[in-house]
Amino acid sequence: MSTCKYCNSTSYGSGCSNSPHKHHEHNEDEKKCVYCGSSSYGSGCSNSPSKKHKHGSGANKCRWCGSTSTGSGCSNNPDRVHEK
Repeated sequence: MSTCKYCNSTSYGSGCSNSPHKHHEHNEDEKKCVYCGSSSYGSGCSNSPSKKHKHGSGANKCRWCGSTSTGSGCSNNPDRVHEK
């Protein structure tokens, strides 16, 4: 089971006093959003500071959109680049 990188809790959502944005963040699973545990990409994550899902790193995919592309062009990442 994944845990928050700031406090080692298995919870998602608000309540992490160690996080800069006060939400738990799990980075171990490339198939799930680090902020809510959803398998979705794009908008709709109420726990994310950007309100968009961001997955854990791995599988050579962009954490914001799931694409194998590199460089600029990711519409989900606030910085507009594919992040692996």
